[in-house]
Amino acid sequence: MSEYRRRRRKKRITAIEIIAAVIGVLLILCAHAGAINPQKFFIAPFMTLAFIPMLVLTGIALAIFLLSQRWIASLCLVVSLLFTFPIINRYIPLNTVDNAPPVPADTTFLLKVMTYNVLGFNYNEPNLSAKPSASIKLILDANPDVVLMQEGGAAGIDWHELPSVAPYQRELAARYPYTYSSNDGLNVMSKYPFTTQSLGETQQARSPLGYNRDQRSHLARAYDLTLPRGKQVRLVDFRLQSYHLSFGKSENVRVSPEVKLSAWERMRRSFALRGSNAEALRDILDNSPKNVIMCGDMNDVTTSYVYRTICGDDMHDAWHVAGYGYAHTYNRHGLRYRIDHILYRGAIRPVDAVRIEGGSSDHYPLMATFDTDIK
Repeated sequence: MSEYRRRRRKKRITAIEIIAAVIGVLLILCAHAGAINPQKFFIAPFMTLAFIPMLVLTGIALAIFLLSQRWIASLCLVVSLLFTFPIINRYIPLNTVDNAPPVPADTTFLLKVMTYNVLGFNYNEPNLSAKPSASIKLILDANPDVVLMQEGGAAGIDWHELPSVAPYQRELAARYPYTYSSNDGLNVMSKYPFTTQSLGETQQARSPLGYNRDQRSHLARAYDLTLPRGKQVRLVDFRLQSYHLSFGKSENVRVSPEVKLSAWERMRRSFALRGSNAEALRDILDNSPKNVIMCGDMNDVTTSYVYRTICGDDMHDAWHVAGYGYAHTYNRHGLRYRIDHILYRGAIRPVDAVRIEGGSSDHYPLMATFDTDIK
């Protein structure tokens, strides 16, 4: 009888197995919370940000359970990893020389596109504003064909006139004969000619979060590029609502009195605003030509509602197709997330994608090389 009772006790679900099940369920929920509109359930976008921490926790827990021979607990976590593998693969693709898209022998139609939030070339940072811009130096060293910038302007000053950019003006003009500048910071430098089109309704800059400014900005801007032999590609530059983690700390920012300054409230509002922005961008894509490369500071992650909405069924992620590993683009506040993205569709294909460390912005740039001669 006593032996029978011992066997029964061994079959009971233990606290370890319950913990494993909870971790596994949370991982799955965080992976798929981006399917929920943040305006309908405000916790969902916080869960998408928690996916990577949950993935790390799952990996640590799985290692512990395997070493301690907790097989049922280990199985729970393995199942959760299988359910979330497509999301993990988008975050951490492992494209190598063997499985990456081939580089064509004829490089005539290769197009290097960089997206870079340049933080106003540090105009508001006294220790950097008068020094030659490390971000411009990074761009020149990387030598992309087109640079799509966000936060390229500062205080209504054209970015070419900023003190940190001035030392490079001659070299930039020689390298990039085609440029476009705007007060909203969506600026471009290109080796190829293009026409410009502002997209989306104009909006007062950041007013829903309390910025007391009269500046108007567009949601996005399109640059219709003419490549060698007449090939046409539309590039779309955008920047969505920030988290405003440094909100109200700058003397250059005035805050409306009705805005709560807690980080939670700022992020909650930002999530809701970005959701609306994403839907507007999706409408823009639906009315754009076939060949599109969309770049920008999405201020959101691969699991998010914003990312899913913009991608829809037709946009692909250049990092997922041609990048390698986990590459964060935001580099401050201890938040190591890839919130800058390069998306594409049409008769084009990325053959390489890199994240470049350096510069003096709070973002690192992404650069993708596209074969634009896909039949």
